[in-house]
Amino acid sequence: MADAPTQSAPASLPAAIAAGDLAAVERLFLAAKARPPLVVWRPDAAMLRSPVLSRLLDRWTAARPAPDQPPPPARAEMLLRGTTADWTMQLCPPLDTPPADGTPIPLERFTYRHYGAGIARHYGRDMTGETLTAFPGHIGPFFAAVYEAVRLRPEPIFTEHEPPATVLVRSWRRLILPFAEPGQPPCCFVVGNIPESAVGTLLDVMHDAALVTDGDGRIRLANRAASDLLGPAASTLMGARLDDHLPGLTAVMQGLADEVDGVGALGRHELPLLRADRQITLEASIGGTRVAGQPLFVLVLRDVTERAEREQALQTIAFEDELTGILNRRGLHQVVPSADRRRSRRSQDGFGLVIVDLDGFKALNDNHGHVAGDAVLRSVAGRLAASLRGDDAVARWGGDEFVVLLHGITNPADLEAAAAKLQQALQPPHRIGDAAHRVGVSIGAALYPSHGGDFDSVFAAADKALYAAKGAGGNRLQLAADPTD
Repeated sequence: MADAPTQSAPASLPAAIAAGDLAAVERLFLAAKARPPLVVWRPDAAMLRSPVLSRLLDRWTAARPAPDQPPPPARAEMLLRGTTADWTMQLCPPLDTPPADGTPIPLERFTYRHYGAGIARHYGRDMTGETLTAFPGHIGPFFAAVYEAVRLRPEPIFTEHEPPATVLVRSWRRLILPFAEPGQPPCCFVVGNIPESAVGTLLDVMHDAALVTDGDGRIRLANRAASDLLGPAASTLMGARLDDHLPGLTAVMQGLADEVDGVGALGRHELPLLRADRQITLEASIGGTRVAGQPLFVLVLRDVTERAEREQALQTIAFEDELTGILNRRGLHQVVPSADRRRSRRSQDGFGLVIVDLDGFKALNDNHGHVAGDAVLRSVAGRLAASLRGDDAVARWGGDEFVVLLHGITNPADLEAAAAKLQQALQPPHRIGDAAHRVGVSIGAALYPSHGGDFDSVFAAADKALYAAKGAGGNRLQLAADPTD
């Protein structure tokens, strides 16, 4: 939010407000094309229309040492505690200000020592430590004049006014309560500030986390659910960069900025988030509009971690062989397209395909039972997987047949060496319980693109080589024939 310098209030404006003459205030607001404010001295509960403001007024009144005297500054802290703290501010001179010698401290030196989290969330930033000059446009002179009026007439004053256009609040209900030493002008103010915002109210009652950001990725509004989800206090979240909490999302929105025309939904985006040492998945539903020609985005955030985990589990079931835990036929096909197009870690295009078939597996099942046969299949799958590099893949193709995908293999010698390594890994007997079962393996192997221009044709060549190996007695390795022969 860009802050414009605050203009000095006309000298007569505080005195006019103290006297109840609001004509100059109305002219100030009308010149800014804003609705004139409501200003009421000594308001009652019906005028305040807020339990928070009513409680503040009651506590201030109870602390007065005399009916015509404000409470001493030491009593101000009691109004800044408990459930009202989010909606109160404290305006005081800087802590390094020397003791008063009877001369009032200029109001422009006063700073906010307390700025409630609820106020900051609706205003867009925490103004703790800032002065009244931080308020832009006509609001700054109005605030300055009202505080000066309270110093002239140390009584409670209630105002209701429109905020700057950059603040997403329809109006503010503000109760200013002065504190002063006996016989001295007020040197401290506690302010109750309640936003009246249809947007903010709707956001706060939403179950899902919701943020409003500008086109630069600054958070302008955040509901309570967003503060709970993203962790920091609301006053820290408001005005912060979106990427500090949801990295990469600003770039996504800026990529959609040209699509913002009127009001509309702009799609959904999933992103990971580390929360409490646990990785979660958020879904951001993005909507957009334009205000004063600039894009404004509304983000609704949902924790879809459980859904993502279910989808991952279903994908695992769909692509993983239930018995052995390696890929199944469908899972291998998910890997193949990248193998057809990717450049391998050896900077060579191509892959090798090896089909492994167990010799005499039916006899093993017949003689020792399916439990022993299943255990041998799991053992074979484990040995094959342990023999592969990180970017290779192995799948159970069906029954006792396995297919191995070897990235970066482009010549027959490398293919034969890799297949021989797999054959060697399967030579030792498989120990199942107290028994050892030895099975032979027949292997057929082929290359892409030497033996075919796609996976199916390379597989057909490897399968033909496997058929030749088994036809020659089995328990051997056979490469596909050179297509040039």
